[in-house]
Amino acid sequence: MMSFEISRRELLKWSSFMAAGLAIPKAIRATLLAPKQKPLPKLESEAYVPAVCKQCPALCMLQIRLVNGKPAGVSGMPAHPLNQGAMCPKGAAILQELYHPDRLRHPLRRRGARAPTGRQGTNQWDRISWDEACEMLRAKLGDLVARKKPEALGMIAAPIRDIRHEIQKRFAQAFGTPNFWEWNWSLGQAPVDAFEKMHGFSEGLFYDLANANLVVSFGWDWLQAFPSPIEAQRAYAELRRGRPERRARILHIEPRLSTTAAKADEWFAIRPGTEGVLALGVAHVLVKERLYNGRFIAQRTSGFEEFTKRLSQYPLEKVSQVTGVQAAQIEEIAREMASVKPALAMTHRSSLFNQAAVHSLNALVGSIGVQRGVLASEAAQYQLRLPPVKLPQTRPAPLASLHQLPEALLAADSSPLEVLWLERTNPVFLSPGPSQWKKALDKVPFIVSFSSFLDETSELADLVLPPHASLEAWQYGFSSTLQGQGVISFAPPVVPPLYDTGDHGDFVLQLAKALGGTAAAALPGDSFVDSLEMAVEKAGAKGSWRQGGWWSFEGARVGAEATLKTKSGKLEFPIRELEETGIPNSKEASDYPLELYVHVPLAFSFGEGAHLPYLHSLAGAHLGEQWESWLEIHPETAKRLRVADGQMVWVESSAGRIQARARHYEGIHPEVVSLPFGLGHAGMGRYAQGVGSNPADVLKRAFNSSGQPLWQETKVNVYAV
Repeated sequence: MMSFEISRRELLKWSSFMAAGLAIPKAIRATLLAPKQKPLPKLESEAYVPAVCKQCPALCMLQIRLVNGKPAGVSGMPAHPLNQGAMCPKGAAILQELYHPDRLRHPLRRRGARAPTGRQGTNQWDRISWDEACEMLRAKLGDLVARKKPEALGMIAAPIRDIRHEIQKRFAQAFGTPNFWEWNWSLGQAPVDAFEKMHGFSEGLFYDLANANLVVSFGWDWLQAFPSPIEAQRAYAELRRGRPERRARILHIEPRLSTTAAKADEWFAIRPGTEGVLALGVAHVLVKERLYNGRFIAQRTSGFEEFTKRLSQYPLEKVSQVTGVQAAQIEEIAREMASVKPALAMTHRSSLFNQAAVHSLNALVGSIGVQRGVLASEAAQYQLRLPPVKLPQTRPAPLASLHQLPEALLAADSSPLEVLWLERTNPVFLSPGPSQWKKALDKVPFIVSFSSFLDETSELADLVLPPHASLEAWQYGFSSTLQGQGVISFAPPVVPPLYDTGDHGDFVLQLAKALGGTAAAALPGDSFVDSLEMAVEKAGAKGSWRQGGWWSFEGARVGAEATLKTKSGKLEFPIRELEETGIPNSKEASDYPLELYVHVPLAFSFGEGAHLPYLHSLAGAHLGEQWESWLEIHPETAKRLRVADGQMVWVESSAGRIQARARHYEGIHPEVVSLPFGLGHAGMGRYAQGVGSNPADVLKRAFNSSGQPLWQETKVNVYAV
């Protein structure tokens, strides 16, 4: 039974309103006060058609409900190997993207010159045709060809693997530029750098998570920020379902009580960025007490003796002091990993030091190449490819790693890139220290962005080309399940394009033909669908792909040899990589006494989604927060700083300051405060622009030796607005 109270003032106000309403003539009253309802349209037709969700790289398959030919509902595709009929919130919001009122409706060319960073620009645009856009870009690239400067073209592409991606990559190779980068979101990736260093490869390695006996996750809120959110949820359900011989245990190590921490058997609060130090403390116990898998170490690893020497630098007392985790708890983690076989140590793509240290635990306990540990899959070999052609070998090395590109551009007297091509990427928003990207882009003479919205990066471009929404385009993608199974999914357009948008693949093919020469020869076919058909025929998988559906391929392999492609044929302990310090810098402690921890809600996974209003309501459900940025702060810390619950505060670092609403939260380390990532857009449409703050504005630009940004290396101060 619901109840509510009405104050005396409210009662008088409503009484006056009702009295005034009764005084209005009956005919007029019926018009003014009766609720206005639009009659439902007559149901003339209803159908369910397939679609591939491209809201994240997981590429789940959906069913779209068509009512009178228009998309009106969405659900998961039953029996699809990846999502098996389920759907995450981002998939549910796909119709909001299709019908978004601020989607770009036609190509845009900037009117006048770009305003330098720091000055107010006019941000005025002219509508042009797709043919005009193609000719404009052809002239720019043709000039680079004539001057024999193909390396002056830089291309940054979205990470979703489909034939459009391969068309774009092949265009870069045929054009002759080495500066092709694939944008990635390190907070949602497995430790691919450590895999590459220790195994000799990364694509195909995966955690056998759903079947694990013991999961020890270091700093990775995998129930929120996993490459495939649906599979992460299903894996958790499998772990909790229990098996006759053992109920799986989950130990979670993270500075805040995240979704994964809340659902774990034990949560260990740790200082941000020190997960690798803790992992080496655990390794220290395993080696000191001879709890490691001696047979695997002797037969399948290289560098163990040198690795053990490094461990002498991580005694329990020091590790406990640095991480904030008690020495007895470190011993508890080590002994449980040794007793439960196989134990699985997981982390995400944080610093290379952290990745290497955590993955070393899997080697120590012999969890490599075994079921319920770390396995390899060959499913990627079944991914569709364009027919091979002879391409020029690009000799020069890329200008820089992707995330360090701004520093490389700013260090040069003039920009080494004359044309920058961006495809569904927004580095100005998604990078620590976004002002560096803005300054760097100022130096690039010409920027073209393929984007459905005027986001922070597209607003700095000279030419903006809006691709079809995914439901308006031919959809294809390759993904891999948590069992190592490869899945190829197809779907034809659900609806014709609503506006004058274009197919990105078709545009690249048209541009290649306009340029002629090697670019045209390398990209056969007149359309994206032609290229897709060639790839299907090359794979020998002819069938009903034009109607939508999927193929799946078993690829998982058991055995340590399947996971090792190093020159030695063994897993190589990361000696050099562990030379990176794992102890955070504390020089700024006096001015900035708190550690900032950035977390990523599922609603904004991969840093995207704030332009879709449905997702705002889900972001901070544990605190009842929505449509604003909040700062999680421990009540004791808040009391010391005199910060009330719900008060607006400044979060300030040496890089800048932003506002957020302070929320007292006991599930946070007392020396840590946490901000959600995904809000604080300066563009991206009415539902994103000006809502909340972007933590990237206060993050320091720091990188590991692989050029990956270090997200958890910033100290801050918090005070009232």
